[in-house]
Order: sequence, then C-alpha cells, then structure tokens
Amino acid sequence: MQVALDTFNQELLTSAGLVLVDFGAPWCGLCRFIQPITERLSAEWEGAVKVVRVNVDENFLLSRRYQVQSLPTLILFEKGQEVQRLEHFASRDEVLRRCEQLFLTHLRCLSTGSR
Repeated sequence: MQVALDTFNQELLTSAGLVLVDFGAPWCGLCRFIQPITERLSAEWEGAVKVVRVNVDENFLLSRRYQVQSLPTLILFEKGQEVQRLEHFASRDEVLRRCEQLFLTHLRCLSTGSR
C-alpha cells in the first residue's frame, strides 16, 4: 500500500500493531530490489504488521520529517512512534532476516507488555 502525506498519519495511528514504512523512489534501484521482500513481508505478517510505502519524490515533507538520508530506508513504528530504523542493506536475505527479527522482537514485547 502506498501512502501520501494526507493518509500517512491515519495509517500509522489507526494501526493496532506495528507499521513498517518503506521510504523509496521509483528511480532507486535498491528500492526496486527490496520491493519483493517488503511485499512478501506484507503478505506473511498481515494482521500483525502493516507495510506501507512512501514515494519520497512525491512526499518530501515525510522524508524530511523522518530524516531519511538514504534509500531505501525502512522504519518500524509502534503506536505512531518510531521504534527502529533499517538502512544500508547488502542483500534481499538480509532485509528479510532483519525485518523478521525486528517484528518478532517487538511483537513479543507488545504481547508481554515489556519495554
């Protein structure tokens, strides 16, 4: 799901679980490279983690607000607050592994109420 400035806050604040925001651009080769992984994560973690995509070219204010310095940048949000940022990927497997570890860690914390 691609979001823009007007729907971004709604997607973050109305989500009961975690939200992974994929900041990228159509011209970014690495963004296209990891897109199948974020789509896979969206399908496999549906109900627990919402995955949304932000085109930084069309949403400069969002990329500036979250200080996106490189593309792609993945930011995990919980209750509208940034909890983790992932940048500088070496492979699709690394993206998948890092995201899954992050999801498991934060979902475990949510279920136990620990922080």
